[in-house]
Amino acid sequence: MASLSEHAPVTAREIRPPAPIAHVERLRNRVGLELPPELLAWWALMDGVDDQHVRGAGYLIPKGYLPLSVARAEDEYAGQSQYPDPGCCAPGGTHRKQAGQDGFPFCTALLPIGRAIDGGLLCVDLRSGEHHAGLMEWYASDGIYRSGWASVTEIFEEIAEGLDNHLHEREPRYRERHPVISDGELSWP
Repeated sequence: MASLSEHAPVTAREIRPPAPIAHVERLRNRVGLELPPELLAWWALMDGVDDQHVRGAGYLIPKGYLPLSVARAEDEYAGQSQYPDPGCCAPGGTHRKQAGQDGFPFCTALLPIGRAIDGGLLCVDLRSGEHHAGLMEWYASDGIYRSGWASVTEIFEEIAEGLDNHLHEREPRYRERHPVISDGELSWP
């Protein structure tokens, strides 16, 4: 946050203050599953951006995602969980598939945390299994599939490392994403 404030102030201004605890509790109750500690830490630091009216924030998360506020995460969850994957989501809130497995159209154990401008969602996978708390991507036409990030912590590390490399003019490692800061706005091409 300090680095963003100094080097990408337009993006930093769009980041909302910490999420109200009551909003987090309401979301936890709606989902009915424990939320990963790193996600709770993220929302204790910031409550995403106003993804429906944001101007000048760029894309804080690589792959073109804006972080959702807790209230928007709840809205997205409520909308998408109306279309549970019949091959995964079973009565009583159980799931036939393990964390990290693809599905269609949506799984009720996925919690949206980011939204792409083209309508995609970045979700934390709350199903049990080896890839519990890993990140999945969702598109209406494709359903859910693994994102390549193992956790919210990996996103933080990628953003921090990318910013550090950018600020020190170091070349990113092969196939590593790197940010661009233009007119105070952060984006990930």
